[in-house]
Amino acid sequence: MKKVRYVKANYTPLEDITPLPRNVVNQPIEPVPEHKLVVELAGQWQGNRAYFQLAKTEMQDQKITRPIADVKTGHRTLATFKALENEAKKLYMVVPLQGLPQPLTFLLADNLMPVEKEADIDEWETVLIPVRALAYLDSSKDKEKAAELKGGYLYVFWKGKLWRELQVTEFGYYKDIDSEYYRVRDQQERQKEQPVIEYREADGFDLPQFWVPYKIAGEVQAGENGVKLMFSPKQKTYQQIEALENDSAKLDAAATPLDELSVYSNSQTFEPQEHTADIQSAKLHQVSEDDMAWLTQQCAVFDQYASSNTPVAYVDGKNDGFLVKVEVGLASAVFGAIPPIYAVLKDENSDWKQSVLMEKSGDSEISRWRQALFTGLPKDGSFTLFIANPKDPHGAEFIFTEMPFEELANDQDECEEIEHAEMVEESFEEAKKIEELRNLWLNATNF
Repeated sequence: MKKVRYVKANYTPLEDITPLPRNVVNQPIEPVPEHKLVVELAGQWQGNRAYFQLAKTEMQDQKITRPIADVKTGHRTLATFKALENEAKKLYMVVPLQGLPQPLTFLLADNLMPVEKEADIDEWETVLIPVRALAYLDSSKDKEKAAELKGGYLYVFWKGKLWRELQVTEFGYYKDIDSEYYRVRDQQERQKEQPVIEYREADGFDLPQFWVPYKIAGEVQAGENGVKLMFSPKQKTYQQIEALENDSAKLDAAATPLDELSVYSNSQTFEPQEHTADIQSAKLHQVSEDDMAWLTQQCAVFDQYASSNTPVAYVDGKNDGFLVKVEVGLASAVFGAIPPIYAVLKDENSDWKQSVLMEKSGDSEISRWRQALFTGLPKDGSFTLFIANPKDPHGAEFIFTEMPFEELANDQDECEEIEHAEMVEESFEEAKKIEELRNLWLNATNF
């Protein structure tokens, strides 16, 4: 309101304080959507880089949200999407990747309906459960004899298909691999005359637990639609993965079903069962030098989650492996002239066979030994072992034939170191010549 002063002679100045009418403009306000969608996760725990995303629709843009501990209860964490239109939504779990702009997206459901914003449910229609894996130390599957993992790979199958591939770090964390991206590359590679098996890099961030779907849109994921977990010390090839995807019996024999996680709906906690347990009651067994290198009883991550209401799932720790070492000679160690060498172990009583690329033995860059580790051997098998160079199909060298499993296990120390000079050293004649010249040069420099 503007004040106007009037000045007159011999009078006190007057002010006009008459209020002026307001210039009111009526502008319609868009109504705020009043629905929400909630994803429930078991337990309350420290931060996890994974989060959730709703896909863009004709009515709303893409939305993301992160889990937050439920302050009203102590058994769960909630990820809540607010201000939603009352329409079907596509829900994704998102896992960021290091150094890459696009994260991994895992479709959880494509037709979820939101609820009223005031709704409060004891257990929401979509529930994921964070899991840690423990490994059995032997075939007895005794939970008193279990250890943490500090190496190898975990494979999560959902509805019979590989859903998630995780690398286990030396500190017990899990890192995601963009498995579908590498699968497409592998299919392209198989079209070539000489396909190459590509190593799949783990680009995900360290995760202390991996989330698995327990209930989606009110439907418990069990049986054929359930989640199964498998451990492997070595990265599985896609041919091996597809063999499991195409044969449910083979997958059931190799993997651990997680159907027992349904106990969460009854008590909001977990308890020791055949394949799973609560992390509070889980025990780690002492690991010795005779156990495989990917097993440990010391893991800080495990201790941090002791009171988090996180379940553990037990997997076969592949602690009964057969290790083969081959001496390839000093020339190959110094100059790296060794061609790819594969150790092949075959069961004569079944179609079981493993072909493993032999790697350097020991931490030193210069090693005259190469080694290959075989796991998951059939206990009733009769095995044949040979060393082969794929570039020389006629150069295979048989080490032993039709050896029973019992004899193989008893003679592990005797069989693991094999002098393979006959086949390998012939491939190093050129390297030997170079080595001789190198020695002459070194001697000359000593004068």
